[in-house]
Amino acid sequence: MPIVEAFGDKDALEPLFTAEFDFLPRLGEYLARDTPPGYFVHHKVVEIWHRQDAEGGRFRACIRLEMDD
Repeated sequence: MPIVEAFGDKDALEPLFTAEFDFLPRLGEYLARDTPPGYFVHHKVVEIWHRQDAEGGRFRACIRLEMDD
C-alpha cells in the first residue's frame, strides 16, 4: 500500500498529513478527512508528483490538495 504525503500549498515544505492509501489518489478525486466532532473536511487532488528521499533513494508519492467546501 502506498504511503502518500499530502500538501496544502505549492511551496509547503512540510505535508499537511501523511497517510497510507489502498491506491494512489488521482487528479480531480476528492478526499474526505474525518474531523471531530463528526464533521468532514473535503479536499480535491490538484497535483501529483513523486520525490526521492535523500536517505535510501526511495521515491515517495506526493499530492497537493485544495480545500473544497
